[in-house]
Amino acid sequence: MKPGEEWIYRLRDDAPSEQVRIIAVVPTKKSARYEVEFLNEPKAGQRESVSANRLRGPWSTVEQYDALMANWACLAESALTDTEETAVMRVFSLLISDEVAESSWNQVRWATEVYQSAALEPLIGVPVTAIAESVASFNHHGTLMLSPEGTLLVAEYACRVTPMPVLDWVAEDEAKCRQRCKQGRIYTGHLDKQEHTSSPEWEYDWYRKHDRPVHELLRQWCGHRAITMHERLAAAEAEAHRLDVLVTNLIDSLRNHNASAFADMFERRYEEERIIPDNVRPVVDRPLKPSEIPVRYERAPRRWGH
Repeated sequence: MKPGEEWIYRLRDDAPSEQVRIIAVVPTKKSARYEVEFLNEPKAGQRESVSANRLRGPWSTVEQYDALMANWACLAESALTDTEETAVMRVFSLLISDEVAESSWNQVRWATEVYQSAALEPLIGVPVTAIAESVASFNHHGTLMLSPEGTLLVAEYACRVTPMPVLDWVAEDEAKCRQRCKQGRIYTGHLDKQEHTSSPEWEYDWYRKHDRPVHELLRQWCGHRAITMHERLAAAEAEAHRLDVLVTNLIDSLRNHNASAFADMFERRYEEERIIPDNVRPVVDRPLKPSEIPVRYERAPRRWGH
């Protein structure tokens, strides 16, 4: 960029293009700044010192540049949820080589760059052109760009063609989650870089909110129907009954091996900490009667000499 040249100026990626003339180049310690003069209304004649990233190219290429940014804007109209992002990342790592296609984070998060359409089609079982016609897409320097919605379709079709690697990963990850939900895990903190231990309760809450939705979405893409609420409740009741019998047998075994104190402690904790609908149901606050207000007794300090 030299003084006297006319360039495209954009304050942001989604701002309109403005025509500016470079007046001077101002060197700085890290990079140069440019003093520019605006040529179009309503800023005609105004001067401003700008960084290089706001100058997007020679003004003679403004039509091509505006068309490119409009295409990127169309791709950015769709977005993925956190669950979809994790599932897509896993499918691409298992089934689709980076040399064939990869998800891009450059201009639009989770857009897909298709490098080899002929190699991608056997992996997804449908023509790439069919996906490109159904979602926002465009060709960028010979590379087909698909919107995040297209990325979802590529991941889902790939799971239908080759489901076993994905299902094997789901089974393996569920085994890890099951172990963490029973014993917790040791992890390194991001800030202090020290080792910490998470509780089984925290791990189970994380599993329900993050891991399980990803597992179910991947299973659905692989052709497995989603588990209904009735099936989940029936399985939970049967598992609770199985564990109830198992815990009872363990407590009886402790008593038979002269460990009555431990047996009584575990039996008491098992009964008192039992999770039932009454202690998971939210309680609505209401005015309490005087007889319902808990009373706390405190011992008054002694006053010596009276």
